[in-house]
Amino acid sequence: MTDEAQVPPALFEFFEAMPRQGPGSEAVTRALYQRIRPLLPSVPVAADMGCGSGAAGLVLAAEGAVVTGVDVHRPFLETFEEAAAERGLSSSVATRRASMTESGLEAASLDLIWSEGAVFTVGFETALSVFKALLKPGGVLVVSECAWFQQEVPEELSAFWRQAYPAIATVGANLRKAEALGYRFLHAESLAREVWEREFYQPMEALIAAMEQTSAAETQEIIREHRAEIDLFRRYHAYYGYVFLALQKPEAV
Repeated sequence: MTDEAQVPPALFEFFEAMPRQGPGSEAVTRALYQRIRPLLPSVPVAADMGCGSGAAGLVLAAEGAVVTGVDVHRPFLETFEEAAAERGLSSSVATRRASMTESGLEAASLDLIWSEGAVFTVGFETALSVFKALLKPGGVLVVSECAWFQQEVPEELSAFWRQAYPAIATVGANLRKAEALGYRFLHAESLAREVWEREFYQPMEALIAAMEQTSAAETQEIIREHRAEIDLFRRYHAYYGYVFLALQKPEAV
């Protein structure tokens, strides 16, 4: 998000109450990190862009990276810092309240950039362009993005995503965009439906059940929107999902 003021406070409050702010899991993050670990130095300098409360960044720090979490919402960063302290990772974690496109991090300073379910807030190509400038030659980007698995999708689903995220594209289109920006493709994998359900939508349903008695109209609208999203996912998950891309900035020639 480029401007926190553009986001309804009730939406931030909703996601503050969630254990994570997007689909994924610690196990998925850890497995992906271990896959690209041989390409990184012994103590990678990393940034978790759009980190939320640090679900991914905590895994990276536990795996040996020095991580800067970047997010526009200070309460998310405070939760990240508190969790790092509880896990004995404070020396490996720093936070920065900033947009991922205006992080203030130095050019060519990072061995690794990680971003799960966040780049849609600024645009896939915009984010990847900014991130490439921050990576060292040979540095790695791991990013997850919601994408179509098929070219033709049901109109009900298409209509929902035209409103929610008009820029959603196919996996192939996103790979072509990344390669056009100069990245080298390393790996791609989709997030399993079971993980999406267990780690994101089931906790969200529990939160909705706890909040549904509230009289706040703004909160009721958030609840309605997320119930609709969950319903669509359960009926149409074969057509779309989150896809992790591992990409590398080429070494300087």
